[in-house]
Amino acid sequence: MIKKILPTSLLGRTVLIVLFPIVMFQLIILSYYYNSLWERTLNRLSRSVAMEIELISDRMLSSEIRLDQYQAKSQFGDYFLMNIQELSEYDLEQLKAKQNDNQVLVSLKNELSTRIKHKFFVIEQDNETVDVMISTSEKIIHFNFPIHRITTSRNHIFLGWQIISSFILILIAYLFLKNQVKPISNLAKAAEQFGKGQEVNNFKVSGALEVRQASLEFLKMKNRISRQIEQRSLMLAGVSHDLKTPLTRMKLLLESIKDNKIKNELNLEINQMNEMLVEYLDFAAINESKDRSTINPIEAIINIKNDIHFTKHEINLEIINDEEVFVNENIFSRSITNVLNNAIVQSDKIIIKADINKNLIKINIHDNGIGIPDSEKDNVFKPFYRVDQSRNQNVSNSGLGLATTKSLLNSINGKISLHDSYLGGLEVAIEIPN
Repeated sequence: MIKKILPTSLLGRTVLIVLFPIVMFQLIILSYYYNSLWERTLNRLSRSVAMEIELISDRMLSSEIRLDQYQAKSQFGDYFLMNIQELSEYDLEQLKAKQNDNQVLVSLKNELSTRIKHKFFVIEQDNETVDVMISTSEKIIHFNFPIHRITTSRNHIFLGWQIISSFILILIAYLFLKNQVKPISNLAKAAEQFGKGQEVNNFKVSGALEVRQASLEFLKMKNRISRQIEQRSLMLAGVSHDLKTPLTRMKLLLESIKDNKIKNELNLEINQMNEMLVEYLDFAAINESKDRSTINPIEAIINIKNDIHFTKHEINLEIINDEEVFVNENIFSRSITNVLNNAIVQSDKIIIKADINKNLIKINIHDNGIGIPDSEKDNVFKPFYRVDQSRNQNVSNSGLGLATTKSLLNSINGKISLHDSYLGGLEVAIEIPN
């Protein structure tokens, strides 16, 4: 339960690590202040007022002073900042109904209860004054004094400064932590780009010492992998190119063979080898594709359908949604062509469903072929991998068609996945963020 509530990002967790001690510290300070310091202050103020009320009430009850004397009233008003009256009668039930309790009044009541032997009532009037009624068998003594005599007005100021200072500290910590986490986020984005086969040109080494070291090691790893890929591609391209020359010579030598049956069989083998070499060269040239021209996906599919290579096959296009968006022409056309080349080998009916919106380009290609087993749907994206008894086992197949398509789509953040089609064969799902 706790893990579900806690933040998952590095910035969120780091802020929480800083925020939690600050909040706990503030709560401890508040607890100490309100439960100790403020409570003691209230008790002392209440004790002072209670002693004054005790002094005056004892004198009045012992008839040492009388409040009808002007001089006595003036002295009490000057010395104790109180208004004092003698009441002959008062509705005690009304007094009980008016009583209210808060921490300030409770503190005063506690002090009065230890000093006043008669029944008394404490009533707060509009957060400005306090009335204390002492009820005896003969009369009721009414004391009225300002509430600031038994409380302090600094509480809300202290609490406000605590909240403001905590907010300022948290804001400063967040800004500093965000600046420290940013290089880690940039490193993660660069690693993601490189993992998808995209160029990482705008990555800069920055941040703390450990982050800089990780960034430098990432760049070294990236350069090593790039060199290995380049060497592999050059080797594959060189071997494929060099093999074309002897195949061409072999094709010329075939013209001297008079047996047409042998001649045709050898020609078929050489043509199939040529097609395989073309696929090798195409795979090796993926990283060299710099074409930035764009095209509408629907227009690109129509152009592919009208190509002479596909006009003899039953390929239907169903447009679910079409918005004016564009995609890399070279990558998109090559990807769709590779998928269709695989589909026409083992099927005679193909349906292309296009769902184009402003956020995502979705192309689903269905066929009625023999399909691919579920256990092999991930393996067919590996270079040179072939599936026994599947659409990919035509003689000239090199096992690079889907691997090439996946590499091409990765370069534009696209995805490709395989599913069972409602036509009975395979469904190839392509998704490209717009």
